[in-house]
Amino acid sequence: MNVAAVSVKDHRPIYIQIAEKLRARILSGYYEEKIAGELPLAREWQVSRRTIQQALDLLVDEGLLVRQHGLGTFINRKGVAKRYRAITSLTEGIAGQGLKPEATVLRSGADAADADERAFFGLEPGAPVYRHRRLLSADGRPLAIAEAALNLALLPGLELSHLDRSLYGKLRDAYGRTIVEVEDQYVPAVSDATVAGLLNLPVGSPVFLAVRRARDQAGLPIELSRVTMLPVPLDISIRHVGFLPEVEEPTSEARDWTYSVGFGNFRR
Repeated sequence: MNVAAVSVKDHRPIYIQIAEKLRARILSGYYEEKIAGELPLAREWQVSRRTIQQALDLLVDEGLLVRQHGLGTFINRKGVAKRYRAITSLTEGIAGQGLKPEATVLRSGADAADADERAFFGLEPGAPVYRHRRLLSADGRPLAIAEAALNLALLPGLELSHLDRSLYGKLRDAYGRTIVEVEDQYVPAVSDATVAGLLNLPVGSPVFLAVRRARDQAGLPIELSRVTMLPVPLDISIRHVGFLPEVEEPTSEARDWTYSVGFGNFRR
């Protein structure tokens, strides 16, 4: 599947763009308790200290950060838990529906990147990705075939052949990379003989193909996955109300920034 990339210049004030990047770091667990100081952040983004203060003010107003005089700026865990939900992997989404996911590894190891993967990861021809293909089931019922291509340039030494947990959890713990930005596409498809055999369907049965492009807290491309799943009801809800800089006192609705992304409802 080829998707044209479009580059659009961000005309929002710089402090709002920085606040958005800091928000993603906070939600990802990039900071444990205390965020970096204003001067290091100003050097990182090559802006004035005042610009950083404005960005932090937004996140304090949202309830994500709290300032402690003389100590610094800290993560407000209650505020994070109240307002935000992390992006989940497919196995985390299945578990969140009260099911016990089970995975059978069909393929796991380095493989040549295809054209879409090279374009997304910025790889040269012949460069490898780590390809991890699994059959996901719950309660003895096959649900989906998940194939993830992972960027080995950012994940050196990756080995998933004996993965017995969430892929995203593994990336968080082993590499400090948390998926905070995804682009999901859902396309109706028809099962071929291989897919039909794995999902216990007649050949030619309708299925969903979900393509996910995922980036970490630094905005770097980590995963391009293709999931072929049963034609289950999709579970996608997005609500994003941004700040309006020209309004001195944003309404309560303008402070909300929530989203929920799911591959589908797999419960019977």
